[in-house]
Amino acid sequence: MVQELRMYLEFSRKAFQRSAAYRFDAWTRLFSNIIFLFMWGFIWYGLYAGKEDVGGITFEAMLSYIVISQMLQGIHGAGTPLWEIQERVRSGDIAMEMMRPYDYPTRTLFSDFGNILFHMLTAVLPLYIVLFWLIDLQTPTSLLQWGVFVLSAILGYLIRYSIELTFGLFTFWLIETGGVEDIFYFSISLFSGSVIPLWFFPDWLEMVARFLPFQGIFFVPNAIFVGQLQGEAMVYALFVQVVWLVICFSLLRWVWSKASLKIVVQGG
Repeated sequence: MVQELRMYLEFSRKAFQRSAAYRFDAWTRLFSNIIFLFMWGFIWYGLYAGKEDVGGITFEAMLSYIVISQMLQGIHGAGTPLWEIQERVRSGDIAMEMMRPYDYPTRTLFSDFGNILFHMLTAVLPLYIVLFWLIDLQTPTSLLQWGVFVLSAILGYLIRYSIELTFGLFTFWLIETGGVEDIFYFSISLFSGSVIPLWFFPDWLEMVARFLPFQGIFFVPNAIFVGQLQGEAMVYALFVQVVWLVICFSLLRWVWSKASLKIVVQGG
């Protein structure tokens, strides 16, 4: 068990070193993050139009929601993208992965850990430390709230990882998965509450979102961070995240077990 963990941690180390070799990518991620922060900040500033609050949500809370959401999106974006998984299946490189003495989904996860750590140190922490120092944002008021937020953010990332890798493995059957990719990213952008919190959704759309796993990716940790989820509601939200993680991870393992029996190699 310890030997196996060391092997996967080595993948994290190599991924960190590989990311460090492409420092320009870190700068571009940082620059794009700043652009999106300004864009969504000004959009919500215009929507509030001088109002102190909308639906009981203050502009300060909404701005904090957007800032922390962009931070989490930046962290998620450092992971293995869906198109990269699909390309490995199409090219046949996935066959070589399956011949090696490790579990491919687990190897991908640990590689993501290395990429994310480098991205956090270079493009996330420097930017957001400055932002929270310059701007009066709404932040957790206790160590417990900070701890629950971090736990929720980790659960949210693992939910996204499970869903994204599952979508990528559909390439074993579909070969061309442009439509599947569009569905995935559309669902993430709409139902995860990444830029529009679920409390601003129409009642019928909010009900739909509540029955999907995407809310656990961004909305739940964001809402915990700004204090909109507290007490029993917060505990329930964490419980829902854990349930969805178990479901999504189980689906990933099932799809992977089926995909392992159906290798289609195209090209050389």
